[in-house]
Amino acid sequence: MKLSQLLSAVGADCPQDADISAVTCDAREAGPGALFAALPGARADGRDFIPQALERGAAAVLCAPPLPEGVNGAAVAHPRAAFARICAEFYRHPARQLTLIAVTGTKGKTTTTHMLREIFSAAGYKTGMIGTLGAYIGRALVEDSPNTTPEPAALHRALRKMADAGCSHVVMEVSSQAMKLKRVEGITFDAALFLNLSPDHIGGAEHADFSEYRDCKAALFRQCRLAVGNADDPAWPAMASQVPPFAPVHTFGFGWGVDTRAVDAGPDPGRDFAVRLSVEGAAPYHVPMPGRFNAWNALAAVSLARTLGLDDGAIRAGLAHTSVPGRAQRFPAPAPYAVIIDYAHNGESLAALLGAVRECRPRRILAVLGAGGNRPKLRRADMGRAAALGADYAILTEDNPRWERTEDICGDIAAAVGGAIPTEIIPDRGRAIRRALELAGPGDAVVLAGKGHERYIEARGVRRAFSEWAVLEEFFRGTAKPAR
Repeated sequence: MKLSQLLSAVGADCPQDADISAVTCDAREAGPGALFAALPGARADGRDFIPQALERGAAAVLCAPPLPEGVNGAAVAHPRAAFARICAEFYRHPARQLTLIAVTGTKGKTTTTHMLREIFSAAGYKTGMIGTLGAYIGRALVEDSPNTTPEPAALHRALRKMADAGCSHVVMEVSSQAMKLKRVEGITFDAALFLNLSPDHIGGAEHADFSEYRDCKAALFRQCRLAVGNADDPAWPAMASQVPPFAPVHTFGFGWGVDTRAVDAGPDPGRDFAVRLSVEGAAPYHVPMPGRFNAWNALAAVSLARTLGLDDGAIRAGLAHTSVPGRAQRFPAPAPYAVIIDYAHNGESLAALLGAVRECRPRRILAVLGAGGNRPKLRRADMGRAAALGADYAILTEDNPRWERTEDICGDIAAAVGGAIPTEIIPDRGRAIRRALELAGPGDAVVLAGKGHERYIEARGVRRAFSEWAVLEEFFRGTAKPAR
């Protein structure tokens, strides 16, 4: 594609036309013929990597003013927004060929997108999904990403793959950071779904305060043709205030006056680690995942699917077959106790997880947990307090210590536990998991919190491969007796 065509999409002049074979904001990927976007970042300025990109053969550069002397490309006032629109142009606007659904909220985005993927698939639609776990066509991974919402080049590349593969619907997680960093600039979503809002992602390189966090979430609703929201959440009015005047608004919740009203949610009688959702005017829906929060996620999915006119049979079938890697995921342990893997990595999510497991009436809950290094220490205290209140036994271990000592992080968590429950510190996560399994007895639940879908541990600037699933498989290989 010609550079002039790409720059015209953002109203920029082209000093010297060139053939562009790729678009990227990573100088390491800027090979011959690439347009390199030198974007401002929290820890580094993309301008510093322009020489590297040019050495690799980049044909042009997009950056904030001024454009370096002798460099082909364009300098624009808002390079992030411009880059997003350029990526859409480069990949021939795949979003326009798809029914695109955005899901936002503090908690539940990943699970709800999985629910919606299953519902749309059950309705007969070939469906793509983009989020924390990567980009999928059906259940096939087509694009990995370190971000909940990918950077624009990866996002539009994934959408192009989905459109070319014949997908009709795409469900994607849209984070507050994606809105702040203009990753979805220029995209109009056919529907946007709001789940909930609570303090998170505040401080450091994320959001300055809760107001900025809320406003970034709300900005998504300026880019939708239909808004569906949780009317029971105090932040919903802020979201709804941004919806364009022409766009319909539908609500869900337990309160009166909503379009989709839940009347009951809780553990599913007769089904271990599952929930049941009752919606006004319909038979109960069943979800093979524990926790009232998953009933809330199901309510959001039901509301959006109903609003889009999907058949109730497809909704039921989709929910009944939902399984999310690392989200209240039960490992098929050949043992008389349950093993659950979850991404819970802050106090609020850990408390919700342990509460969900407690609703299933285990004899004891043995929790394996840690906290990320180089993150606010308050998170460690919150994790410790949640463990003290929700578990019967805690084993503290590593969870992406980064540049801190695991022993120090675990000490901070232990201080917050305060001796309320028996606690061990085992820095090696594999050993910690094996210890919990050795302690577990009939009717217990072993909860592995913090890693979830992640397949690595990050320490001292290095990510080493680590899979809780693999540790469990190795442990049970010829070790545990089948449950009776």
